Amino acid sequence: MAYEEYDDDVLELEHEISLAEEEEDDEMPTRMHGWLQRRLIKIFTAHLAENLEIFPPVTFKGITQRYTPDVSIYPVIPPILFAETFADELPPLIAIEIISPGQTIGAMVKKCQGMLESGVEECWIVEPANESITVCTKERRFVRHEGEVLTNRFLREPLKVEDIFHADIQ
Repeated sequence: MAYEEYDDDVLELEHEISLAEEEEDDEMPTRMHGWLQRRLIKIFTAHLAENLEIFPPVTFKGITQRYTPDVSIYPVIPPILFAETFADELPPLIAIEIISPGQTIGAMVKKCQGMLESGVEECWIVEPANESITVCTKERRFVRHEGEVLTNRFLREPLKVEDIFHADIQ
């Protein structure tokens, strides 16, 4: 689905439901949000390609503002580089955002657009309410995955979307 179609659908849905505007950083994450962050880190640790590593929230400098995705995936970088001041200017390959109560998909899509324009390869939107993941790419493609297996170039093996929301992880 092209971005324009996805954006039109999202904006129409939000208008119909009359959702309030999101005020970023006004709400602290919920326990469910933290649980999903921890779960995503565990699952991705088991599925990521060897040259990648996963991080809890890391702030990076975007084109017009700073972004702090809920979970970030970066290429493996030697630890000596972390001491450099430019480290927070490197965008992640994948930025993962979890929609919390009170946030809208429209606001999250807008945030993902900004991160993609700032150099992020993919932005994943995790939607607990409908147990889905929407993968947004630099090519302005938005694909929703719900109850299926997600394959991706950054994963060494496919990921069952439902495992993020249900399966026990060892």
